[in-house]
Amino acid sequence: MKEPKAAHTILEPLKNKLAMRSATSTTQTGNDTLGSPEEKLEKEQQTRVLVNMLFARFKAIYTHKFASAYSNSDEVKLAKREWAIAIKNFKEPLLAFAVERAKETYAWPPTISEFLKLINTAYTAYGLPSPRDAYLEACLCRINPLEYKWTHAAVYHAGAKTGWYSLRGDEEVKTWPMFEKNYDEQIDHIIQGQILTIPKVPLIENHQEDSLGHLIEELVNKTALPESEVVQLLYYLQKTKGSAIRERYRRISQERLDSKNIDTILPL
Repeated sequence: MKEPKAAHTILEPLKNKLAMRSATSTTQTGNDTLGSPEEKLEKEQQTRVLVNMLFARFKAIYTHKFASAYSNSDEVKLAKREWAIAIKNFKEPLLAFAVERAKETYAWPPTISEFLKLINTAYTAYGLPSPRDAYLEACLCRINPLEYKWTHAAVYHAGAKTGWYSLRGDEEVKTWPMFEKNYDEQIDHIIQGQILTIPKVPLIENHQEDSLGHLIEELVNKTALPESEVVQLLYYLQKTKGSAIRERYRRISQERLDSKNIDTILPL
């Protein structure tokens, strides 16, 4: 049997039933260790509500095709458990988007895999980078974020709310969950029709960003590595100079270069 995916209207019922915003995340991150027992219980309850709403919506869309997929109540319970695991870190607007896309795309109920792919198309549909790519982009912004060439304004607003100093100097275990939560909120605004813009403020010319660009180009030419890999190697430069976290990330990058037998010393 095929399992479910897609939809906006699916979550019309959710808007009434879930007046409180969900604490779930837009991407699956495995941050289940975060939060108090009460918060975890609330998330589990919200996920159960979402799964029930998805199943009800799929039943309405696919009628007997969906009903015939499960021969008894035990199979339904097992299926709901799998769906709960799959969607527990997604917020209602993205699920609604995916349900609508599923209705337009599939004649039979989508599988979990198909449904997750439909959720991911939301980023492309709205011109958004994935949460992880958005986080790395925000970390690459060292100075003057108002002058930075963002792939989308949502990245700027999520970074600003997380804190540029924190993104540069704090451990990823702290900044990634904060940024992801803030980015989720921006995605919600966009899906709901809000247009995000970046404030226009005259700033002093920034030469540091140009220096990083030149360094990336230099290492690409010298090492013959893909630019995306070089950017990852230089991620440590986004951390505060002299900090322990910067030195640790630099050491990891240097070890990666050494393992490839590339005779290059990364700058401090």
